[in-house]
Amino acid sequence: MFGRLRSLAFDLYRRLEIRQHPLLYLFLELTRRCNLSCRHCGSDCATEQAGEELTTESWLKIIDDVNKSFGNSVVLVLTGGEPLLHGELDRITAHISSLSMRWGMVTNGQLLSDCRLASLIDNGIESITVSLDGPEQAHDRLRNRPGSFVKTLKAINLVGRSQIPMRDIVTCVHPGNLDLLDVTAEIILKAGIPAWRLFRIFPAGRAARQPDLSLDFEQSWRMLHWIEQHKPRLAKRGLTVNASCEGYLPPDFDRRVRDVPFFCRAGINFGAILADGTVTGCSNNHASFQQGNVLENGFRYLWENRFEAFRQRAWLAETDCAGCRDVRRCRGGSIHLWKLGEKSPAFCYQRPTVQ
Repeated sequence: MFGRLRSLAFDLYRRLEIRQHPLLYLFLELTRRCNLSCRHCGSDCATEQAGEELTTESWLKIIDDVNKSFGNSVVLVLTGGEPLLHGELDRITAHISSLSMRWGMVTNGQLLSDCRLASLIDNGIESITVSLDGPEQAHDRLRNRPGSFVKTLKAINLVGRSQIPMRDIVTCVHPGNLDLLDVTAEIILKAGIPAWRLFRIFPAGRAARQPDLSLDFEQSWRMLHWIEQHKPRLAKRGLTVNASCEGYLPPDFDRRVRDVPFFCRAGINFGAILADGTVTGCSNNHASFQQGNVLENGFRYLWENRFEAFRQRAWLAETDCAGCRDVRRCRGGSIHLWKLGEKSPAFCYQRPTVQ
């Protein structure tokens, strides 16, 4: 009875969030340049800049506009590519801090040093996410760079010893590291990182050309059951582990693998501005969900006048999900698993035929 009431309360909360769509997190893809060439990269990033990117002056103006329109309660998350490659990162982060806005970063850790971390802390960083994909051989193979694990390990040890309020690790789970989660957990625990999120690799960018990187239905549930089994034990040791926000699960099981029930917040509470100014709900979304360009309309206008595809999801009526008994709660799962016009998502935890 209590579980049902909790589910009903969350359904009501979700409907209110969709109706009001308050912006909570805004992801800023500062650059598409990257110092790795990961096999699974959804953005297909490269070492050299490919295409036009926003100037630092443009980013500063965008940040000012967001602050003016939404206040300083919005959390800015700096991504890439690799954000530490941006030549004026300190200037951008200092400006965010001067507006009393909170900010965080997602990094591969390759360039993180004592000096760089001290600079981020001086400029007020409140959250940092580092990617770790297993022990040395597994990590280096996925990141497509021998020696990348050593640098990542140094980075997570630095982060683990820091006083940054929110510190976590993300792991991209695939058949090559699925059986190494125990080992990976020990690495994270030893580094002193308090939180860990497990993601399935989804078929976008380079990963779409390498199907061997995708977990099949049975492997995906093995990952979930690993979380279910180990989550209480790891919590007692100081590590909170969660399944990512990728897909809907039955509520009773969902609460055993996630601290917060599934809710794809892309375009509802989360927005993203890509390196060229393109606006979407999440950096991982397909191009068919892009809502315009910040240089042409401004983010506030786009946020208030677009994003219907994210919030209403009327397009689901034309998909295979339309007749599913879970569609009201699932709402098609995560947007990043879809391309508008296709009949099914790239993956579904409830339907083994969807791969």
